[in-house]
Amino acid sequence: MWHKPLHNRTKLLRLIADGELHSGEALGNTLGISRTAIWKIINSLSHYGVTIAAVKGKGYRLSRPMEFLDREILLSGISSSTKKILNKLELFEEIESTNQYLLENLQGSDKHGNVVLAEYQTHGRGRRDSTWISPFGSGLCLSARWHFEQPLDSLACLSLAVGSAVIRVLEKMGFEGVGLKWPNDIFFQNRKLGGLLIETRGETAGPCDVVIGMGLNIAFPVDFEANINQPWIDLVSIKDPVPSRNVIAAELISELMLLLDAYAETDARDIINEWQKYDCMRGKLAKLILPDKNITGQVVGVDNDGALLMSVNDNVRKFTAGEISLRAES
Repeated sequence: MWHKPLHNRTKLLRLIADGELHSGEALGNTLGISRTAIWKIINSLSHYGVTIAAVKGKGYRLSRPMEFLDREILLSGISSSTKKILNKLELFEEIESTNQYLLENLQGSDKHGNVVLAEYQTHGRGRRDSTWISPFGSGLCLSARWHFEQPLDSLACLSLAVGSAVIRVLEKMGFEGVGLKWPNDIFFQNRKLGGLLIETRGETAGPCDVVIGMGLNIAFPVDFEANINQPWIDLVSIKDPVPSRNVIAAELISELMLLLDAYAETDARDIINEWQKYDCMRGKLAKLILPDKNITGQVVGVDNDGALLMSVNDNVRKFTAGEISLRAES
């Protein structure tokens, strides 16, 4: 079920996951360690972004209840049609990067439908070598692998298709007003809710392997602070109570697997049309941040190759992904 035995850290978190007060003595007795050892574990959890309050004479409690990933719940929530193409589901308590793990294991016999989830990433990655920050057990860190026989350029709209799939799942769960920011950010009211990282390996003319990483903020600790370089938000701040973390993950896995299975036969125009419905930047004045310069213009949309279209000095220009960042002008 889980890779590697669970540490005392995780065992303790499971004991206090309900958000109620638990005495150090009771926790120590359950785990078979001293109260001092409990205190040391509690202090170490700040490294993982976990906020635990110590109430003098009463014990410890999480700032917000935590739901752990559960393989049985995940599998029970995944659609029967998805189970036919879901090859392997792996859960990690802690991992360097879910994307990196799949990239390092591309040589295996499995080609399709490998999915990895982790409670915490020590080196989570975003676009442009940025760091993806998510406290232990507070978001979704999910990656999936798929093998395509098609050339790389046929995957130009894949990130747009995946982004739309995420929005469909969130809308189904009652989250209205969530949008997409080109090329692969999930936004709500100008704050980042999640993001995608798509990495490819293979020949330009095909075949190729694709690893799709997905990060989604679900329910961060109440007073969580981190060195995040832009405004952010989590699902529980949009709608409380938030649906089960396992249910959200199962729905996303189902949608993602079916999308990947059908992608080769999907018309790019249909992908573009759906994505444009969710484009939260269209018509806005924006700034493209390039490696060597910044460009200001009005967002027009995307073309049939998934490239950004911007009106700059009354001329519509095309920009591809890569080293490009898009931010709304204030």
